[in-house]
Amino acid sequence: MNFLRFSVIVSFLFFSLISCVDEPARQLTEKEIISEIAREWNCSEDEEGFALEFTATVSADPDNDSRIYIYNFHAMGSDSKLYAVVNPDLTLDIPEQTENNQVFRGKGIVSDDYTEITWDYTITDEDDNVTSVTGIYSLGG
Repeated sequence: MNFLRFSVIVSFLFFSLISCVDEPARQLTEKEIISEIAREWNCSEDEEGFALEFTATVSADPDNDSRIYIYNFHAMGSDSKLYAVVNPDLTLDIPEQTENNQVFRGKGIVSDDYTEITWDYTITDEDDNVTSVTGIYSLGG
């Protein structure tokens, strides 16, 4: 009887301890991430020592659940847009694409609280000059 009581107590303690382990946070889908970041952003970029401040708008691509459009990317005007591919690990890929006779390519990282996007990308002009740009998109305040 004592052995049975001891076994029950030990089992209870064991299961109490393992039930306290936190489960990892659920990873959002690309569509869920897009719903968090689709909005207007305040942008601050550094283009090899030249500072640039502007606003850009991120919107969902209605035909692709893992892609966003970025309007006024690099302050090119609200009619100009680039697209980026959204990944579940909160990274954004800007595949090589041409806008305003310039070729863009790069990456972005979305903060865990969806209030900031950090960009690193390159611009290649018509003369094959490559410029590196870093930027931060943040929510207005």
